Amino acid sequence: MVFLTVACMIRSGGPPRYWKRAMYRRLAWHYFGRKRNCYGISIRYVRRALRYSSQARVLKKKQMKKLWETRISAACQEHGVLYDNFMTTLAQSNIALNRKVLADIAIYEPRSFQSLCQFSKMKSREIGLGAATLECPSGIITRDMLLEEKTKKQYK
Repeated sequence: MVFLTVACMIRSGGPPRYWKRAMYRRLAWHYFGRKRNCYGISIRYVRRALRYSSQARVLKKKQMKKLWETRISAACQEHGVLYDNFMTTLAQSNIALNRKVLADIAIYEPRSFQSLCQFSKMKSREIGLGAATLECPSGIITRDMLLEEKTKKQYK
């Protein structure tokens, strides 16, 4: 059916009822008995299933986030780092690895994760009060060194 104007479409009552029913039949094909065959009954079960599927997507994301956090915290405990400190030092260092990637690294590449833990330990010492007593490792240039040189040049 071709509608030349919106008014004609509204007057006709929109798309035929057959297509709406066909959509619900397609969604209810795997049900058994009257839930599958009777439109009035199947529409209830289809709507409920659609509602549950949208809720399940949210729950799945929450559960996966919790699983990744558990895996990362377990791997951090192996190397003597707290999960919160580990994540904050990575964020402050602009290391853009999300929880999923970190969990995969912790499982499949333990040496890489160990180096990340060592980095976070060093970075947390550098940020914390222990920075005054630590010496900078040889061959590494830090921001502080660059800022000191810049200020020395300004005052000369």
